[in-house]
This record gives sequence, structure tokens and C-alpha cells, in this order.
Amino acid sequence: MSTPARYLLLAQIGFFLSLVVCVLLDSAGLHSNHGWSYYEGRSQTFVPYLLGLGWCVLLIALAAGLLSRSAAPAGFPAALKLLSVLLLLDVATPDTVDAAFSWAHDLTSALLFLYELGLAVWLVRAVWPTRVARLLVVVQFTGGLVAMFSFLELFHEVADDASVRTEDVPAAFGES
Repeated sequence: MSTPARYLLLAQIGFFLSLVVCVLLDSAGLHSNHGWSYYEGRSQTFVPYLLGLGWCVLLIALAAGLLSRSAAPAGFPAALKLLSVLLLLDVATPDTVDAAFSWAHDLTSALLFLYELGLAVWLVRAVWPTRVARLLVVVQFTGGLVAMFSFLELFHEVADDASVRTEDVPAAFGES
């Protein structure tokens, strides 16, 4: 594995581990409508969250620097640098400050998701055109839909409707 690839892998592992620490410290974030940003606004998880994200951004930027001096596909180093900037913008706009920050955070998060999805599609076409890679992009897109529906609180409405129907089932069969 090349050094830039190792940096990108370590960036993901480091951020994932920081999220694990955050969840262990405060599992309520898994039920929050703030996504992973929930952990940015909590005193007990603020430090591990920012350390993990900072580690991720640093290693992505280092990988971009190394790739700019290599035979990497054209545009890939710049794409990674822009990814680092979007990650920093996302964390620099905590949604708990006020309405303007919340709006900026939501916009930045949406742009970050769309950018990451576009980058994934480009990588699959340019670097790793396999069925597994295409499947991973579908999983990423599906995860984005789940996040969007959760953010719009549509899952809560579906769950509420389902619980009402479930409660009505015994009455429909003459049971009390």
C-alpha cells in the first residue's frame, strides 16, 4: 500500500475510533437528529470528536500533498484538498450556536455529502471500476438517503404510524 493510501486509510480509522469513543461516552448521540455533529456540541465528547476530525483532515491533506507529486489521476490531489476544507467548514459551523450557524452547518453538511458522493463516483470510474466499488457507492448513497430522511424527521413519523397500526392489530381480531 502506498503512503498516500495508508494516510487515507488511517484518516478514516482515526475518525471512526474517535466516534466510537464519543458513542461510549454519550450514546444519546445515536438517537439525536444532529448526526455525528451531536458530539461536537457536548463537553464530554468535544475533545475526542475534534481530535478525530483534526487527525482525519491532517492525514487527508498530507495524502493530497504526496499525491500532487506523483502519477495520481489528474485532479485527485485538489479533490482531497477540497474535501479537507469542507470537513473543516462543517466543524467550524456548529449547529448549536444560533439559527445562522445551524443553517450554515446544514448547508455545509449537505454540500459535504454531495461532494463525497461525487468524489466516490469519480474514484470508481477513474481508479477502481469494479462491482464492489459500485456497490459501495450505492451503500454510501443509501446511507445519505437514510440520513436525509432522519434529518427531516420522516422516520419518526413512519415509526409513530407503525406503532399506531401495531396497537390496532389485536382489536381487529376481536382481542382486547
